[in-house]
Amino acid sequence: MATIEIKDSALLVTIEGLDKVMALRSSITVPLAHITGVTARPDISKLMYMPVEAQFRGVQNPGRVLVGTLVMADGTGHVFCDVHDDTRALAIDLQHDEFKRIIIEVSDRTPEEARDLILAAVGPGVGPAALEADRKADEPRRVPAGTSR
Repeated sequence: MATIEIKDSALLVTIEGLDKVMALRSSITVPLAHITGVTARPDISKLMYMPVEAQFRGVQNPGRVLVGTLVMADGTGHVFCDVHDDTRALAIDLQHDEFKRIIIEVSDRTPEEARDLILAAVGPGVGPAALEADRKADEPRRVPAGTSR
């Protein structure tokens, strides 16, 4: 599990307890400008039940725990996971960063509270509302992958 806080225009994700050892890291710092979307309770069942591959560094017990770094087979980039209960997960989509996505189980608040905290810090330039405002009348509505609808 992890905690999040906004500090000096950056998101600080602090890994707690034994997960530090399993994840091979104790924290992740991401500039707020790199956040492109935040989703509370994303569907990560494919990740939770994936077969163990050489492209995963960490600890996995299918359906119970997923802690570590996964290199996506489709070439979309690295995903950091720290999840024990996928119903309490929060997904943060990134650009220009070490990870393409961070999926964590937040211990100090609900996933919706964590999402709202991050979106408030990032500002109006992230998520479906920002895309809707930029959309031209004849364009279909675009929603970034992994963003709550």
